Amino acid sequence: MVQSRPVAASRGLRWIGEGFALFKKSAAMWLMITLGLFAAFKLILLIPFIGVVAMLGLPIILVGLMEGCRAVDLGQPLKPAYLLSGFVRNTAALALLGALYLLGNLLILLIIITLGGDSLMQVLKFTAERKVTPENMHLIREAVSQATMALLAGWALSIPLTMACWFSPLLVYLHDMRPLPAMAISLKACLQNLMPFLIYGAAWFFALMIVTPIAMATRILDLGMWLLAPIVIPSLYASYRDIFVAVESPPSAGAATP
Repeated sequence: MVQSRPVAASRGLRWIGEGFALFKKSAAMWLMITLGLFAAFKLILLIPFIGVVAMLGLPIILVGLMEGCRAVDLGQPLKPAYLLSGFVRNTAALALLGALYLLGNLLILLIIITLGGDSLMQVLKFTAERKVTPENMHLIREAVSQATMALLAGWALSIPLTMACWFSPLLVYLHDMRPLPAMAISLKACLQNLMPFLIYGAAWFFALMIVTPIAMATRILDLGMWLLAPIVIPSLYASYRDIFVAVESPPSAGAATP
């Protein structure tokens, strides 16, 4: 039975440090792989409907990246071929996990539209047409307020979905788990470690704010995330190894607990 363990809050920063250490061991290859994925995703998004379907393959690509992390961690060279690992083991379950993640995001989008779709459209219309006047200011305030509440509701719902999908690809791939139980254990592990994940998330948010001006200058809105990806990806592996693998290999008698 796969189990998770709670870790100290300071581990959140340590995961980033360990991710950076794994990145440094194969920096050039990490940058090349990230650049290749960036170009591939941009090309896929140009094809109607294919971009949505491509979300089914995200867990498959992710476990390939995690295999690369594991190889680097064991002192082996990082190779692009690791990206294919998810296509030879538990592929159907990983694709189903991607479908569940896609369905979850679509449901959240539906909730946002239901709660504040009209308000969002009204705000965008006023902004685009530049018809903000003292006479309609109260209407704009009401629309902004309702749209904000809808977006906050969507954000709140996206947090547990992200938690459920954080570790589940690795649990499906490495432990032969079915998608729903894997998502349940992933959610439990994240809730069990809220403080380290809050610190981890805050650190990445701060880093994202630093690189955001670059994205704005290039008009590639997601560029900031891609610039951080070579370290974010190994740090995800570090968090998994810390929370799950240590449980499966307990220290010998008399050993100090980390």
